Amino acid sequence: MVKWLALGGIAAGLLLAGSGVCIRQLSDVPSYWLVTSSVAAFAWLFLLNRLHVFSKPQRLLFLLGTVVGLNLLAQSTGGEQSPLIFSLFLLMGTAAWEGEAKYGYLVAILFSGLEAFYLRKEDAPQGLTLYLRWAAYLVSAAFLARVVKTRREKEQLNSRLESLKNDADQLASEAEPSSFNVPKDRLLMEEGRLSARVGTVMELEEVLACQLALFQKSLSLNTAVFFLLTSVEEKKVLRLRASSSFSKDIASDITLLPGETLIGLAAKEGRRVLLNDIAPESAKALPYYLKPNLVGSFLAQPILLKPNASEEVTGEEKELVGVLVLDHGKPDYFQERELALAEQFSEMLGDTIQNTRILHFSRTKTRNLHALYEVSNSFSTLLDLDQILKTALNTAREISPCNSAYVALPEGDGRRLRVRAWWGHVKAEQPTYLEDELASWISENKRPIRYTRGQKEKSLISFSKREGMLGSTQSFLMVPLLAGEDILGVIRLNSQKSDAYQAYDQDVLTTLANQTAMALKNTINVLQIQEMAIRDGLTGAFNHRYFQERLAEEIVKAERYNKDLSLALLDVDHFKKFNDSYGHQEGDKVLRVVSEVIQGTVRKVDTVARYGGEEFAVILPESDGNAGKELAERIRKNVESYLFENDGKTPYRVTVSIGVASYPFDSREQKGLIQSADQALYEAKKAGRNRVNRFSSGGGPQKSQ
Repeated sequence: MVKWLALGGIAAGLLLAGSGVCIRQLSDVPSYWLVTSSVAAFAWLFLLNRLHVFSKPQRLLFLLGTVVGLNLLAQSTGGEQSPLIFSLFLLMGTAAWEGEAKYGYLVAILFSGLEAFYLRKEDAPQGLTLYLRWAAYLVSAAFLARVVKTRREKEQLNSRLESLKNDADQLASEAEPSSFNVPKDRLLMEEGRLSARVGTVMELEEVLACQLALFQKSLSLNTAVFFLLTSVEEKKVLRLRASSSFSKDIASDITLLPGETLIGLAAKEGRRVLLNDIAPESAKALPYYLKPNLVGSFLAQPILLKPNASEEVTGEEKELVGVLVLDHGKPDYFQERELALAEQFSEMLGDTIQNTRILHFSRTKTRNLHALYEVSNSFSTLLDLDQILKTALNTAREISPCNSAYVALPEGDGRRLRVRAWWGHVKAEQPTYLEDELASWISENKRPIRYTRGQKEKSLISFSKREGMLGSTQSFLMVPLLAGEDILGVIRLNSQKSDAYQAYDQDVLTTLANQTAMALKNTINVLQIQEMAIRDGLTGAFNHRYFQERLAEEIVKAERYNKDLSLALLDVDHFKKFNDSYGHQEGDKVLRVVSEVIQGTVRKVDTVARYGGEEFAVILPESDGNAGKELAERIRKNVESYLFENDGKTPYRVTVSIGVASYPFDSREQKGLIQSADQALYEAKKAGRNRVNRFSSGGGPQKSQ
């Protein structure tokens, strides 16, 4: 239908041109005709652009009809003075952009020829203006041709790069590990990983192209092409990856689905497709030719790999990696000799692909071992918990691709795992805790979980029922951080791709987890030793040495930032008599409980220390004398209200006396502040004990009962 409409338009245009349509002066053209013609011309050009007409088989007919029609409208609306002359440039651009560059030249030449015909027919003056306009047409067409050529080259390069990326991902997954170590700079991580994969695929294509050229020339074949089985958006496709031909009409990159055309049929059924007398219609439909070529014989040979080269397997157990396609101009070309050679050659191509996978795997393994070596060295000098977790997380991301990752450590009684380090594209998805089902499972089993949706651990029953909590995560790999039988945490990688993690990824991440667990254990031991050095072994409060250091720091801060600071000294009333009556073990119990009550009453910024014997000290930053006295009073009441059990005997209570001094009103020096608080404590005990006394420079007690 479209073809006949185009032919009818051309015929009508030629009839009008031959009938002697006169070149009309612009002043003689009715305004309505000028407006109607302009609207019609630009609407038609817009429609051509929207429908992409010039990319269809009938594009040349449409182009000729449009040029003739546009020229007729121009001659009827003022000739060379017509505003429709400028629509020619739009037509050239549309033809060149949507069709091919040469169509821009065709528009310019055809329009110029028609215009010359009209001018000669009407004996119109032909001067410099006309020739300049024709030159402008040709220059514009040349410029458009260059732009279109650059555009096409860019599109081909982008398509080629995307194709290489897809094949690289496929090659990486088939080579078993999906992991790549990359430079430390995170901005270059993805680029480095992609370069490693694409480089391997390009090496593979170069080798395949050389092998195809040798085979094609040896058998005098018309064409030899290789289609690689790869994945595009989780769908298996056949992609042209190498070719050698005497024809110049070979496509550079095409994609077929298994089962599509004779090539896809060979891939889908895993068997040879041989046509020694191919029908002309089938020959024209061969997808790797841009134009129909003379083909008499056709052979599509699937390339299959054995899972293990040392074992004999059936055809169904072999892995399809691609299809070798051969054709010749003569019928009945592929006889026993040629078929045997094709079989041997397909095995050689399979070996090439297998060797490339092994090479890719070796490079990956080397990079990952180097990454593990580097992180091991860094762990040997790290004693900061957050830095260890951050380093482990970054290394895990480098050796295995993921969309998000985190490290979780036990909290409280160890039944819950809290996320301490996190990376992901969407910060809003940051979890607080590991899923309870997974935390329980990994605590009981103490082994990794390699999960992909639909292929999970059968023992994860409750987790399976709540699979939706994973969101867009299609697979994850989680490895415990083990120190002996103790779980120090987990490392987890999440991916939006199905079956993203293989056994190799699990092994590498387990090695990293073991290194991380050792670093964590060492750091925890060092922190415990440091805590023991500054803590009182009986009460858990800070010791006297740490108290002096911390008080000196707080005085410096208070002076620098002009802040208040209070100090409270606390003494357990009649503690010596208590020890004589109840024994030293019960006395130790009282000291521990009093320390716990104090620490449960004060703020997080406050420091509780055992000053000596039954005395405790509390440093209260940013608290004036009144605030310090109020907090001390709460401590006194909480201690007094605590009821001590006594192994079946009569329960008892204890009381405390507290002295409070403040900086800078009572003293601006550390020693003086301690003496002031001690003096206030002495006054509280002197006044009857079980009370709070604030230091007064006048010597009079300010007590609270």
